[in-house]
Amino acid sequence: METTAVGVALMRALEADVPVGQRLLDDPVSGRLLAGWPGLVARHRPARVTLGRLAEVAMPGMRGTAVCRTRVVDDWCRAALAAGAAQAVIVGAGLDTRPYRLAELAGVPVWEVDLPRTQAIKRAALARALGTPPANVRYLAADLNAGPPGALLADAGFDPGVPTLVLFEAVAQYLPESSVGPVLAWAGSLAPGSRLVFTYLPRRVIEQRARGARRYGWLSAFDPARLAAVLAGHGLVLGDDLGAADYRGRYPELAGRRLSLREIERVAVAEVKPAST
Repeated sequence: METTAVGVALMRALEADVPVGQRLLDDPVSGRLLAGWPGLVARHRPARVTLGRLAEVAMPGMRGTAVCRTRVVDDWCRAALAAGAAQAVIVGAGLDTRPYRLAELAGVPVWEVDLPRTQAIKRAALARALGTPPANVRYLAADLNAGPPGALLADAGFDPGVPTLVLFEAVAQYLPESSVGPVLAWAGSLAPGSRLVFTYLPRRVIEQRARGARRYGWLSAFDPARLAAVLAGHGLVLGDDLGAADYRGRYPELAGRRLSLREIERVAVAEVKPAST
């Protein structure tokens, strides 16, 4: 499993120790999916508290960015389902735990799409943590560099004519632009009312952190000023686009927390509109 995915899962697990009035999310599953020392830390409160303090000193902004991003995506997933999305596809699912902790996803078909090896590791971890996975969750092994998942999903019972929630979190930056574009185009081809919730790196982040880009394997980025136009070219209408500067105003829970934030990934939501609009 990717180191970054493990790190974000740990940051989500740390929220269990935050007082309810200041907590951004409840994720009792992430920590249970981790093995080795990350799993030991996630399952022991003193270790979690110590890691939380160390993370803020050694990597300021990592924890805050991870949990705020997660909360925004959670909110927008719930909103899409409330607005009529009747199925969900998690593209590059990794250690995403939403099908196992969001009640709103319990009643709709969910497809998790990921590389075969990554998916095998996660499914083994889910079996250890939860036993039998929920019956509404289906797993589809696919390489996005070979093309968007549309054809494979159709063979797995997915209905492109039904409004769909597509989640594309913390994946785009690890794919070349030649692979990201087809995923956006596929999402834009879905039924009107479908929503795409995704994260992306601002182009300036890659330009300012060239060494980091190579180290972390970043391959793609977008200019926030041009994002709406890019999405429009794929049949999607940008709804909102948030970054670190927006989180404190959006979430009053942050007011009493010593949690630094920094602009790394932004979070956006877009919708498929009827052709006549």
